[in-house]
Amino acid sequence: MVPHEVDISQLAQQLKQDGVAYSAPSLESDAQLNEHVAEQLREGDGLAVVDVFVSKAADVRDIAQELYDATDLQTVIVQTPRHVSSVSENYSRADIESTQAQLTPGLNQVDLLERYYAGLEHSSFPMIAIVAAVLILAPSFWRPKLPARLPASRDARVSSTPQGRQE
Repeated sequence: MVPHEVDISQLAQQLKQDGVAYSAPSLESDAQLNEHVAEQLREGDGLAVVDVFVSKAADVRDIAQELYDATDLQTVIVQTPRHVSSVSENYSRADIESTQAQLTPGLNQVDLLERYYAGLEHSSFPMIAIVAAVLILAPSFWRPKLPARLPASRDARVSSTPQGRQE
């Protein structure tokens, strides 16, 4: 649930301008800070710094989702005093959560973005390699298997005679 103190429309408007948004007016108006942080963002990504104490990380993810829905950004990262969360169409949920777990509260935005992107690069699952391996190995598992022919033995002859009598 998005806390009532968070102004989603105001943050979304800032994100649309340069990919950086602050809930604190003093930081919002700091052009040099905004420019420096925006330089660290990857194309299509945005960072919102929300100075609201949110007790649950899930609420921060809700903020990120609302901002993602309100903008055309591919990834929205939200930093609060206690949590960092993000929503992305470029990165898997597992990679995002693994990376977020390694981020400590209170990082400045440049360090946060540096660690966030580094974590995503290290945690990315080699999906292309896995798909290629499956495509290479799959035919050997799917080819029809012929039943093995066993040589006729005395036991096989016994069971094939009527009423189990031996010859």
